[in-house]
Amino acid sequence: MDLFCIGVGAGPSNLSLACQIQEEIAQGALFLDREVDFRGHPGSAFDCAELQVGHFQDLVTLVNPRSAYTFVNYLHENGRLYNFLNAQFHGVLRAEFAQYLNWAFQKNPLVRGGEAVREIRFDGEFRVRTDNAVLDARNLVIDIGKQAQIPPQFHGWTGPNLFHSSELAHINPEVQKKHVCVVGGGQSGAELLLHLVGRPKERRPAAITWVLTREMPFDDHAFTNGLFTPCFSDRFAAMSEVHRQLFLRRFALASEGISESKLRAVYQALYHHAFLEPHQCEITLRPSCNVSRCINAGAGHRLTLQRGLDNIGEVTADIVILATGYEKPLPGFLEPIADRLEQIGNELAIGEDFSVYWDGPRDRRLFVQNACLGQRGLADPNFGLLAWRARRILDSLLRRAPLRQSRASRVHQPSLDGVLARPRSRTNGQRDMIRRY
Repeated sequence: MDLFCIGVGAGPSNLSLACQIQEEIAQGALFLDREVDFRGHPGSAFDCAELQVGHFQDLVTLVNPRSAYTFVNYLHENGRLYNFLNAQFHGVLRAEFAQYLNWAFQKNPLVRGGEAVREIRFDGEFRVRTDNAVLDARNLVIDIGKQAQIPPQFHGWTGPNLFHSSELAHINPEVQKKHVCVVGGGQSGAELLLHLVGRPKERRPAAITWVLTREMPFDDHAFTNGLFTPCFSDRFAAMSEVHRQLFLRRFALASEGISESKLRAVYQALYHHAFLEPHQCEITLRPSCNVSRCINAGAGHRLTLQRGLDNIGEVTADIVILATGYEKPLPGFLEPIADRLEQIGNELAIGEDFSVYWDGPRDRRLFVQNACLGQRGLADPNFGLLAWRARRILDSLLRRAPLRQSRASRVHQPSLDGVLARPRSRTNGQRDMIRRY
């Protein structure tokens, strides 16, 4: 088989590229994934949660709204378009988007599931060894997947009573009449709290403590959303390394906060338990805290809480659930060629077409997706630029000019002036509203 491209992984990023290649040239590429279907984060128990993207930010719509792989066509082919419209969902349901992605995974003939990649070498062409075959291709596109991030203070303690939120459905701990501590102040932390307090009374924990590193909502308005456009991605890439890092810290809440609707749901849950269903579950919020230390305490764990440089107390919990996000380490299958690939910090160094700088032939290229937040900004792991990024890679693979951006993506870009000089602060009202619990 003469392949111009092999995609390693068929997560959303590479799945977008597979759909665009299949519709445009229909051959010459193969996308390999260890799973036999699209599974996302199967250990998560939050299928009712919403994604922070719009329904047009799917695999293909923003570069080709006529594609057969759009979310709208998925609804149409599955006979639920009118039902979906009548439901008037405010956001994209995670469970439905996962179904849509699996539909595209199964529909695309270029995607081959159940094919785990074990090793990649280079000998004039990229040689990809799987459990079942050895395949050669002139180019590679790697969709670097996420892995649960376990902070160092919890290393050595993970198990059935201390685990990452992505393992919740797999571990399915017995939480009733126990003290559960949720660590992590982002969207997953809020979803975990709602999941626990939403259980039937007889299966609810006796107490829940939520340790939040921050308690602010998403910075989500039309101007900030300009950060998630192709134009701004290119603009961010042109900044110096120092300014990129400063910018990421300044606008962290554009991607790491909690949605307004989720914060409202948390507040309503607190109200319900305080006034309408008292004494069913003791809920405590510990905002603006970090866990500095974790030790064993009988069957559970004792966490030392820190604010700034000061220890401010301890929490002893039967079960600790870490909503501490994800990381994207360099995949082990790249080890045979890792010393030939340039890096910036912990990221592979990429050019404007997302190809990695390396010491191999210029007509043999390796592209990476979903792994360059430090070089491409907050939008890199976000679904909003999924289709555009895949299209830019496809344009590069086919040696043609990049897709021209629409005028709409070039207007109302956030100003870089005074990025560091005007940090936004909470009002006293906002601070008190959250902390009084």
